[in-house]
Amino acid sequence: PLARARSLSPNIQGRMPAPFFPEVSAAWTKAAIVGGEIPANEFMDASKQFTPIFDRLGKVFFPVKADLNGNVEKLVKHLAATPAATLHAMIRAEKAAGKSKEKNSASGSLLWLKRAMQFVFCLLKRVSKGEEANKAAQEAYKETLMAYHGFMVKKTFQLGLMAAPSTATMLACLGENDAQSMTEMVEWVSIAEPLLQNIHAFLEAEGLDDKATA
Repeated sequence: PLARARSLSPNIQGRMPAPFFPEVSAAWTKAAIVGGEIPANEFMDASKQFTPIFDRLGKVFFPVKADLNGNVEKLVKHLAATPAATLHAMIRAEKAAGKSKEKNSASGSLLWLKRAMQFVFCLLKRVSKGEEANKAAQEAYKETLMAYHGFMVKKTFQLGLMAAPSTATMLACLGENDAQSMTEMVEWVSIAEPLLQNIHAFLEAEGLDDKATA
């Protein structure tokens, strides 16, 4: 564990020893849409592969990390209990059983996993288009999670995101070379976008895009 911690720590120049995105993009590519649906186990693997980004970007993002990890764990348990080839099959089966509105349902877990991923996706997409990362984090929150948070959660997030890293700091945490990290970020954004759009459209079509605040 100590060796692992050291391998993920910035070196003297504040740089991470290994690029973040190549393995992540490979995992998300394996979760590509087939026949309009997303393979369930592969998407869980892709989500797990992505979460270490929060350790690199700093504790300001830890609430999102905790939410994302928690929902991945719930979905993995659902898949273990009721195996399904795709996310869509899992959610449809749960809905047919009348369990989609229950606490800790697969439907609710996928919804909040999708929202957390949309936040990070929106942040990285904005940065990849040249927006300063600190501003991008605040705008991404407004665009994604803010509408689903109650007053206290909203204020906590807004205050925390004021300490979001700059683009320079973010890129330094994602690899040895800024230009390479940006190119790899753009690639991941292009891979992730259709998957997140697919999940969003599916949940809306199934009437499972609950607008209640947390």
